[in-house]
Formats: sequence, C-alpha cells, structure tokens
Amino acid sequence: MAKLVAVCRTDDYQFERRQLPLTVDDNLKMVVQFSDNCVDCEHVRGIKQKELEHFVQRFSRLTKDEVAVEMMVTSKDIMNLLTHMVPCVGCRRSVERLFNDLVESQHTALEPLIITRRGVLSVNRDSLFDPKALYALFYIHGSKLTSVMESIPKSKKNKRCNLHSLETHKTRTPGSWIDIWDLLAQDCREEVVLVDADGLLDTLENYLRKHRFCSECKSKVLRAYSILVGDLDCTKEKGYCAALYEGLRCCPQERHIHMLCDTDFIAHLIGRAEPELAGGTRRDRHAKTLDIAQEEVLTCLGIHVYERLHRIAQKLKEEEQTWQILFFLGVDALKKSFEVALEKKQGVSNLELMYEELLEEERAKEQRREQKRQKRKKKKAKTSQIAEKENIAVEIDNDNSKCECDKERSKDKSTHKSCKDKCSIYGDQNSNTSLASMESCRSNQSGEKKGGSDCGYSSGPDGCDNCSVPSSNDSDVSSLEHICGSQDGGDSVCGSNNRLDSCQTCLSESSPSKLKHKRNHYKCEMSVIPQHQEDYCDANTSSQQYMPLSLQDMLEAPCSSEDEDDFISEEEIKQFKKANEKNLQVQREELREKLRKQFCSFCTVHQKTPETSPTLSGSVRPSNC
Repeated sequence: MAKLVAVCRTDDYQFERRQLPLTVDDNLKMVVQFSDNCVDCEHVRGIKQKELEHFVQRFSRLTKDEVAVEMMVTSKDIMNLLTHMVPCVGCRRSVERLFNDLVESQHTALEPLIITRRGVLSVNRDSLFDPKALYALFYIHGSKLTSVMESIPKSKKNKRCNLHSLETHKTRTPGSWIDIWDLLAQDCREEVVLVDADGLLDTLENYLRKHRFCSECKSKVLRAYSILVGDLDCTKEKGYCAALYEGLRCCPQERHIHMLCDTDFIAHLIGRAEPELAGGTRRDRHAKTLDIAQEEVLTCLGIHVYERLHRIAQKLKEEEQTWQILFFLGVDALKKSFEVALEKKQGVSNLELMYEELLEEERAKEQRREQKRQKRKKKKAKTSQIAEKENIAVEIDNDNSKCECDKERSKDKSTHKSCKDKCSIYGDQNSNTSLASMESCRSNQSGEKKGGSDCGYSSGPDGCDNCSVPSSNDSDVSSLEHICGSQDGGDSVCGSNNRLDSCQTCLSESSPSKLKHKRNHYKCEMSVIPQHQEDYCDANTSSQQYMPLSLQDMLEAPCSSEDEDDFISEEEIKQFKKANEKNLQVQREELREKLRKQFCSFCTVHQKTPETSPTLSGSVRPSNC
C-alpha cells in the first residue's frame, strides 16, 4: 500500500526511489512512497531453482549488446498494450499522464524500470545484466499484471473503474477516514489539520443553505465563525462558550485555523458531522443562542476535515492504481521483447517447443498402448497353447479307446462279408426295398439249409459294425445300403449260416441309439483305418465313400483348418460391398428405367383401346414418362 511520507513545499524536492508528488489541492503537495519489493531481489520469495537455472542458461545465449537492445520498449508499444489490457478510459488517461510526467521529470518512480527523455522504457544498469534480478522481475513481480487488472472493480454500464466513476464520489463512509489517517506521516497530518479559513467559510455557507436557516440564526452562526477566525473579540460576545473551541487556534494574518493534531480530537470532531455525512435529510435548523451557533460551526469544521481526508484518499488510491498499471505493463512488454529475442536466437518458438512436448507425450502413450497389446497377444497365445495341449491329450485318449474297439470288431469282419455283399445289391434303393431284400434273403437261406437261423430283426451278442439298419430316416437307410454295398462286388447272397447270423445281428442293431453310436464310431474311423480292414475298404478311399455323414453329424463334427481358411471375414464382406456398390447402383438405375418404359408403353396401349379395359383406362392416366 502506498503511503504519504512527506510534504513537498519546494519545486526542487529530491525524490527518492519510487516516489512521486501528489497534488492534494492548489496549495498542498505531498510525496507518495510506493511499495518496493524489488529492492532486494536476491532474497525474494517464490524463486524456483530449476526454473532460475533454465532462465540463466537461456539468458547466456544473448550478448550484452543484444540484451541492451532487446530491453527497450517504445512509448507506442506501451500505449498499444495499454489499449488492449485496460478497458477503463480514466485509467488509460491517468497512465498516459503519468508516463508523460516521468518523461519530463525523470523521477525514478518505476525502479528498476526507467524512462528516457525519448520516451523509451528500459531497465536500469544494475538489473540489466543480472539474470536473477531479471528473472524475479519478469516471472515473479511481472506475473501480477493479470491479477492487478482483475482486482480493479469496474462498472457494468460503461466499464469504468470505481475510482473514475461519478457514483463512487457520491458515496461516503464516515468511518473510512481512519484508514487514510494511518497512512499519513506526521508532517502530512499537520498539513491536513491546517484549515484554510476561506475554505471553511465555503463549507459553512453550503451547510446554512442546505438546512434553510433563518436570517437571525444564520447571523448567529456567522458571528460564531468570525469569533473562531479572530475577526471578533470573544470577550465582548454574550453567550460565548470558550470550551467549545478548545483545541482550535487561529492565525488572523494568514487566515489559518490550526487544529490539534490528535487522533481522538479529530475523531470527536468528525463524529459531530456523522449524521450529515451519512446523508441526512434537509430540515429547518435554528441557532437562537451563540453556543448553539458554535456547535454548528464545529459541525462544519468536521465536515471540512473529513472531505479533505476523503479527497486525499481518493487521489492516493488513483495514483497507486495508475502506477501499478504502468509498472506491470512495462514489465510485461519487456518480458515479451526478451522472449522474442530468445526465440529468434534459438530458432524455435515456445509454441513449437510445446508442440514437440505434446508429440513426445503422444508417442509415449502409443508405446505404452503397444506394450499392452503385445502382453495381451502373448497371454492369448499362451492360453491357446494350453487349450491345444488339453485337446491333444483328449484326442490321444479317444484314439486309444478306438483302437481297442477296432481290434474287437476286426475279429468278426470275415464272417460278415456275405451280409455286406448281399446288402450292397440294394445300395440305391429306398428303405422299403431294403426291407424286402432282407425278407428274400431270409427265405433263400431257409431253402438252402434246414434248421438255419431266421434272418430277421432279432438281437444277438455279435453284430455287423459296418452296417446300418433300415429306419424311417432315409439318410440312415442310405448309409446302411451304401456301407453294405461298398465292401464287395455286391453279387453274393446270404447263403451260409454265418451269413444269416451276420445279417440277423446287423438288422437287430436297428435302434436309433445304436445307429447314433455307429455314426460316431465311423466318424472316428475316418482318420484311422486298421490294416486288417483293407479287405473291404481301400486305403486310398476317403471315409465319406463308405460312411456319408448326416447334417447332424456335420454340425457335431469339429471344424478343420481348411474350413477356417474358407471363412469369409467381415472386412472382406465390406470390401466386396464397396467394390460392387457402383455396379449395383447402375443396375438399379437401368432396372428403374426399364420399368418406367414398360409402364409408359403399357399406359399408351390402354389409352388407345379404352373399351377393352375401361377400369384401367379410367383410373390410370400416365404423365410425362
């Protein structure tokens, strides 16, 4: 917070660092001392060592001549930045006025910033080549520009700040005088309480006019005022109270009134004027006696002192705000000029560096995502390997059980050849024909050999594993006929007892459960064919030639690698649709044109012959085809 440290009584007053004159009125100037946080930048708080080292490294790239040149900003640049950053017209005018005053007076009010007589803003020599001082100036003190601009309250109507708005000057707070009183030095306080008699008279007349004193009361009040300033002898006046004017002393020659420079006395005096300062309404007042008139004079004196303190406070706040705007604008302009010089020197701008950092972050993220994908692939491959090992173990167990079953069935293969030959004759017939052939086989067998066993549908301990029994399902019948017919030439008949037994056992296993078991068994035999079966099945013949699979078998069978290769992916389907989209559109247009022409020709024919189709000709009236 700025303070008033002295009274400027002469024009050749020697202002110190960051001091400016403040004009209170025509006869009074005070010295303003602004806060100086940059006096000892070596011990300023908030400096980060890493950032400071980086700044020193960048600063060392410039020579002293380059630093001196880049650390200069013209008044034009300052005013352009002022126009963009400050919306208040009053603030902009105040900054321009202060800048011009500093150009003329050459006061060191902006230290470590200086303004030359040519209107160029720069940094003093002590801080110009000190990278630590410049870092503190640019990135610690200079970073407050935005916060300073945001902290200034503004009006919503015209974007003026409160200090340059008329509405602010109308409002008064009686207790606010103590704030400015604490910021005054003793010399400044003594000057404040030194009241000009003519100024007090103006305040008194306004007060009498406002409250409409009558002529008699008005004369009483003016008489009390004359006693205070020494124009009348108080001993000759009746009703005069000397105690009321205690602490007041007048100088008739200089027309001054000296007040006691005491905080309690000033508070008591301003307290008399609080109802008036708080916005009291106009009302008729009277002063019939001289002592009452003296009290009215003291009230006007309190009003006068308060207004003077309020005016000093307003000027001090305005000057401090103007100084802050100019100082931080200058620092910001110098920082931008310095950064531009560094970018030119290194050839890379901060934006490009930021872009490179973002790219580096994206590369790191992509690398992490790729590592996660690789981990998932390895995990999936490991899981698939474990599943394959489990499947292989299951297949080995199944193969072992199949081999045992094959050994048992191979013992009965030679006894079943005649049945297979007989059944092969009816390989291409339906189920009814197969049943008739079985009956004929039974009758022939009974004629050849007496006591022979019936070749019917009875069950036995042994069976023909390579034959299926006729059933209502045509696929099962065809499987039976095809298997039986594929063992030999198909010309032999069931003539022996063994053959009849084989046929009987073959037909006895015609239950659906056994058919399903045999289909599953033949699926297993597709991959493994025992050597002892070469007498009825060729080694080069596929399993489908002697055992065709039904649809249910195909669904239950596992998919092979060739089936997986023939699978059409979703991507290939999309590519095919995309490639044939234009041709499909052309075909649609051709078809539409063809239908349109046919419809037109159809309508034309029926228009020529309305009597043949009156309903159609009356309802269909083709337009321009």
